[in-house]
Amino acid sequence: MASPTSFCFLSLILFLLMIINPSQSHSSELKNGANDFVHVSLYYESLCPYSKDFILKSLQNFIKLDVMSVVSLRLVPYGNAATSQNGTVSCQHGPDECYYNIIEACAIEAWSMKLSLPFIFCVENGLFTSKTPNLWQSCSNLLRLDPKTIQNCYSSGHGNELHISNGKETNGLNPPLTHTPWLVVNGQNVVANDDLAIYVCNAYKGPIKFKACQR
Repeated sequence: MASPTSFCFLSLILFLLMIINPSQSHSSELKNGANDFVHVSLYYESLCPYSKDFILKSLQNFIKLDVMSVVSLRLVPYGNAATSQNGTVSCQHGPDECYYNIIEACAIEAWSMKLSLPFIFCVENGLFTSKTPNLWQSCSNLLRLDPKTIQNCYSSGHGNELHISNGKETNGLNPPLTHTPWLVVNGQNVVANDDLAIYVCNAYKGPIKFKACQR
């Protein structure tokens, strides 16, 4: 019998395959409604348990819905961190959080959301369960993504630049971020809970009738 860890890894691989090959059933309609996309931004911290719960439960469930085909999703790891004048970032949950914020920021920039999101799911799951050494390297290998891309981003200092940039964006939010996860849909702050589909469906003004919105 497969171990829970093996089952989790297998599920992640199957999930990756699913989102890399999304349904094209609405492709012709989307070509005529590019302005109808709903923009969703998630501001979070890699070691925040509430961020983890939202990412691994609410977000992971949401992206399986048909309405995801009209969502432009962004993840911004930084949260309640603080950047000093000399460019040093201090994170709410310590240096490990800064490290994984940077790793995830590098992945978000390097790979499409269809590739980086399963990577982030894998990392976040591992951070709060297995505590596996070389966690993010294991996740990239599992998902057949080149770990050198992330290592170079981190080692070169570019990852820290991304982290600082995320901080400037986060600190510029209106209303200001007060907790994580912090969710913005079409420029409006909403409560980050299990009702992400409701927010997206309410924001979507296009012609497509999504099953996820028929409730």
